[in-house]
Amino acid sequence: MKGDRAGESPSVAPARQSRASGRWTGAALLAAAVITLATETYLVAVRTAGVPRVTRTDQSFLVDGLGQGHRVSQTFWMRAGGLDGVRLSAVAQGEAGAGNFAMALYEVSRDRDGALVDGAERLLFRDRVTAGALTRHPTFLFAVPRVDDSAGRSYRVDIWMPEPRPDAGIGLWAIDGRASEGGSLFINGQSAYAELVFEARATRTTVWARLRYRFGGAGLTLLLILAAVAHAALFVGLRAVVAGAHGLTVPPK
Repeated sequence: MKGDRAGESPSVAPARQSRASGRWTGAALLAAAVITLATETYLVAVRTAGVPRVTRTDQSFLVDGLGQGHRVSQTFWMRAGGLDGVRLSAVAQGEAGAGNFAMALYEVSRDRDGALVDGAERLLFRDRVTAGALTRHPTFLFAVPRVDDSAGRSYRVDIWMPEPRPDAGIGLWAIDGRASEGGSLFINGQSAYAELVFEARATRTTVWARLRYRFGGAGLTLLLILAAVAHAALFVGLRAVVAGAHGLTVPPK
């Protein structure tokens, strides 16, 4: 036969083509399995959009007056559970001097229109930091005890100087406008059309973290085993289907 190698019987070429096709099918299924698992791993591990964040821009400005006794506040709305800290950006202006700053985290309530309800707040945590600790690095993390049920709730972080020191030149970076959903900057309780440069931190901003919290160690292990078995059954079934379809197209010897 013209298409066959010299010395081969007519039945050898279809068999060789069948084996080559089977190898290509196996390679394609393996590639599909790797891509599927890689995509699922990425979707499980990547952070979800549940943590409010305001980044510094070229138009950012400094909010000062902390040394003069001003109380600076930032409200924000959480879409992720496990709130455990708020990162702020503070800098020393000239001689920062000594002194301590108080920081507090409140849970606040909103009405049906989304406006904050006056007096409807609950203190969750309060701490003191020194001026040096606040300005030593480009950002400062105000760590708080984890709030497991923070998803869907509003919060406010306050920073002020209990004993004002005019020589304590500390500024907080802020930007004009509304950059985070449901957030606002307040100075001495007066709202400003601006927001601090900040980022809330939460422990369950990934699907993996939420699953680990919901099912625990043993439950998560069982879930992973079931997922592995389901994936194996899926690809074994696909292999059988493809092999069966290929067998129908190969001519009999």
